[in-house]
Amino acid sequence: MNLQKLDTHLITSVLKGDRSAQFQLFELTKGMLYSACYRIVNDEDEANDVLQDSYVEIFQKIHSLKHPEALLSWMKTITIRKAILQSRKKIHFEPIEEAVMDSVEDFDSWFDAELLDQAIESLPAGAKAVFLLLAVEGYSHKEASAMLGISENTSKSQLNYAKTLLKRRITKLLQA
Repeated sequence: MNLQKLDTHLITSVLKGDRSAQFQLFELTKGMLYSACYRIVNDEDEANDVLQDSYVEIFQKIHSLKHPEALLSWMKTITIRKAILQSRKKIHFEPIEEAVMDSVEDFDSWFDAELLDQAIESLPAGAKAVFLLLAVEGYSHKEASAMLGISENTSKSQLNYAKTLLKRRITKLLQA
């Protein structure tokens, strides 16, 4: 996304309801928001539906935005919350076995983004949701736990579980 084109003039025009500015904002942000949707729902059609619903809400509520400089993070939060709601029935949190958590060894291997994507996709749904919100999207445990309807401790343990599983799966994929 070209953030240079997302200047204060464009944001001001969007806030005033200028349809041309809204379309320009859509064009500048659709890739970023679709990517966030897809990572959570893991289905192209569902991601497109979530994205459409997100833009409807964004443009309906944009007049309530108190800090225009936070527009992108506000849009991303709306989109991620909608994606989580869409996939909530698929997200479940598996009990974590102590044996799994005790076997974390140092991890110092090179791997590419495709390998990482494969490993992330193989995570259990709950661990994957927590990992994506924290490690990829940059939310705090408090924010992620509120979005997912879990405790902060569950968020923390699921993140550690996800990291442990990722290390194992990447090591296994590298050896294949």
